[in-house]
Amino acid sequence: GRILVQLGHIDEETILNVLSRIYGYPAITISRETPQPEVLKIMPYEIAKEYMAFPLRIAASTNTLKVTMAEPTDSSAVESLQAAVKMKLTVCVSTEQDIVQAYRTHYKISDEEYALYRDHEEEVEEEEEVSVEEVADDFGALASEAAGELEIGAEDDSDDESMESYSYSDAPIIKLVNGILIKAVKDGVSDIHIEPYEKNFQVRYRMDGSLYKSMNLPLSIKNALVSRVKILASLDITERRVPQDGRIKMKLGKNKAVDFRVSTLPTLFGESIVLRILDQSSLNVDLTKLGFETKTFETLKRCLYRPQGLLLVTGPTGSGKTVTLYSALNALNREDTKILTAEDPVEFNFKGINQVNVHQEIGMTFAAALRAFLRQDPDIIMVGEIRDMETAEIAIKAAMTGHLVFSTLHTNDSAATIGRLVDIGIPPYLVASSVTMVLSQRLGRRLCNNCKKIVKHYTEEELTLAGFDPEELSDLEIHGPNGCTLCKGGGYKGRVGFFELMEVTDEVAKAISAEIPEDLLRKTAINEGMVPLRKAALQKAREGVTSVDEVLKRTVLTKESLPAYLVTPDVEKYEDGGIIIREGDSDNDFYELIQGAVIVVKNGKKIAEINQPGSFIGEMSAISGENRSASVFSKGSSALRRFEGDKLYEVIENYPDATRHLFKTMVSRLKHSNDIIMKLASGRKTG
Repeated sequence: GRILVQLGHIDEETILNVLSRIYGYPAITISRETPQPEVLKIMPYEIAKEYMAFPLRIAASTNTLKVTMAEPTDSSAVESLQAAVKMKLTVCVSTEQDIVQAYRTHYKISDEEYALYRDHEEEVEEEEEVSVEEVADDFGALASEAAGELEIGAEDDSDDESMESYSYSDAPIIKLVNGILIKAVKDGVSDIHIEPYEKNFQVRYRMDGSLYKSMNLPLSIKNALVSRVKILASLDITERRVPQDGRIKMKLGKNKAVDFRVSTLPTLFGESIVLRILDQSSLNVDLTKLGFETKTFETLKRCLYRPQGLLLVTGPTGSGKTVTLYSALNALNREDTKILTAEDPVEFNFKGINQVNVHQEIGMTFAAALRAFLRQDPDIIMVGEIRDMETAEIAIKAAMTGHLVFSTLHTNDSAATIGRLVDIGIPPYLVASSVTMVLSQRLGRRLCNNCKKIVKHYTEEELTLAGFDPEELSDLEIHGPNGCTLCKGGGYKGRVGFFELMEVTDEVAKAISAEIPEDLLRKTAINEGMVPLRKAALQKAREGVTSVDEVLKRTVLTKESLPAYLVTPDVEKYEDGGIIIREGDSDNDFYELIQGAVIVVKNGKKIAEINQPGSFIGEMSAISGENRSASVFSKGSSALRRFEGDKLYEVIENYPDATRHLFKTMVSRLKHSNDIIMKLASGRKTG
C-alpha cells in the first residue's frame, strides 16, 4: 500500500477505507483518541517506527494492547511487534500521515526526524492536479456512468448503510466530482451546493447571486460522491454526525489554481455540502471597475487617502463587502505602507499584505488580532468584522491614534451602522470623531448586453412607488431580461454594485454627537451629498445596467419618519365632472394628482387642464389664506391625495424634502401666469 501511495496510484485515505472495509480493521483517527501514557513505555518510539505502528490503550480485562498500524495486513510485522512488546495485540488501521503526526505529538520526535518521513512527499501541499480537457461536458453521461458502476450490491437507495459498500475511489466518481468542480469554475459560479433529499440527490450552482439546478444525480452514488469531496478537503469520512469545514486546492492545467472552501452539514437524508469557489484569477480588485457613480467614487477616494480614521463597509452576506475591502487595500498597497488584516477566514492572499486567520476556538479573535496588530507598527489595518464592544473599542482606538482602519458590519444602510456602534456600547462622540465614512452596498444582477430589451409592463404608480420621479416617467426607458445563449437563457450576466456612501462631514459628526434619530441622521447625510441606496440602484436601472426587479429585490426605499398626514394622506377618487375645489370657498386643503386629469374653471371658463401625476392643486390658497380663486373638476375618473392646508408651513419648515414637488408645481404655475401677463401686456402695447 505504501508503494502504491508513493507512486501516486492511490491515496492513503483509499488504503484506509479498503483495509477497514474488506479486512475488518477498525479505522482510527489518532487525533481523536487519548493514548494511555503507560503504553508509550511499553512500545517505545524505536519499536513503533520500525513497524509504522502506534499504541493506544490496554484492555485490562484481556491484557491486550490496542495498536493502530499503517499496514495491518503484514502478518509477519504484527507477529514481530507482538513479540517485541510481549503482549497480545488488537490491531486497527490509520493512515501513515496520521501515525507520523502522533509520533510528533506523543513521542516528541525532533523536527529533523519528522522531516525524514516527509522526504518522499511532493511539495505541492495537497493540490489536486486536473486537466480541464480530460473532463467531458456531458454531466448526464458522467452521472449515469457513476451510477452504473456502483449499482452492484445495492439493497435500498435510501439506506445509508448499504451505500457504504460503494467506493469513492472508483474512476467514474472521481471523474464526476472533478467535472462538477471544473464546470463551476468555467461558468463563473460562486458556490456549489450538493444536496441530498429523500427521493433525489441534486447539485445546484449559485451564479450572479441566484441558485439554479445543474443536475439531478442517482441516490446510489450519494455517499461515494460526498466521501470523495470530503477526502479532497482532508475531512473525516467516517464522521457524519457533526458539521465539518475544510479546503480543497485544485490546479486546473498548468497556470490556474483554485481554492474551494468546503462546509458539510448533516441533514435528514445525508450530508449537505457547500463549496465556496475562491478563484483569485477572476477576482476584480480594481476600485474603478466596481460600479461606483462618479460623485460617490470621488468621495470614496477622498476618504481612502486620509491619514487616519475608521472606514466601514456594511451590507448582508454576499453583498460584495470583501471585494470592496480588498480593492481599497489594493489601491493603498505600496512599498512604504504596512498593511495587516485579520480575516475569518483569509479568502485570497495578496503580495505585500500581512494576512492573519482568525481562530475563535483557540482565542485568536478579531479583538486579539487587533491588539497584536497595534504592536506591529502598521499603517493600515483591516479587521474582517466588528462583532462586539471589545473589537469596536480597539478599532476606534487605532483609528484615533494615526491608523487607517477598515472593517465591516451587518446593517441595512449607512445611518443604521452608526446606531449599531452606539448599541454595541461606543459613546456617540467617539463614533463621530473616529468614523470617516460608512459605505453600504448591495450586489444586483447585470442585464445581459446581448439580449436585454425595453419593457413596458410597469404602471406609473408602480414606478413612482419604486422611487422614480413622476416627472421623468414619460421619457423613462426601462430595460428587462430576455435570454440568449450568451447568458444561458437567464437574461443576466455578471453583477453590479449599488453603493450608498455616507461621509462623516462636520454636519454629520454634529448630528451623530447629538444622538439624533436614525431617519434624521440619514436626512442630514443626504443634505451633505449622500445618495441613498435605492436612488443609486434606480440610476443603474435608468442606464439599462440592471432591471427594476433587481432594484426592488436588493434595496429598500427608506422613507423619513414623516407625520401621518404626509405619509398616509387621504386618497379621494372622483368621477367625471366631480367637483374637487369650488371657487370662492374658504377651505385651504391642497391636493396631489395621482391618476387621471382635472380641469380648472374660473368665472365659468376653462383656463387650464392638469394631467401630470405628481402635480399639486390648490396650494396657493393654503399659502395665502385667501378664498379659492377658481374651481377644479375631475376630467373622467381621477384620484388625488388630500393634504391639510393648515399644516403646510410646518411641512415647509420641518420636511423641506417632502415639498420639493410642490415647489416645482408652484414655480411652473407662476411661470405660466407670468407668460400670460407678458402676452397681455404685449397685446396692449401693440394696440
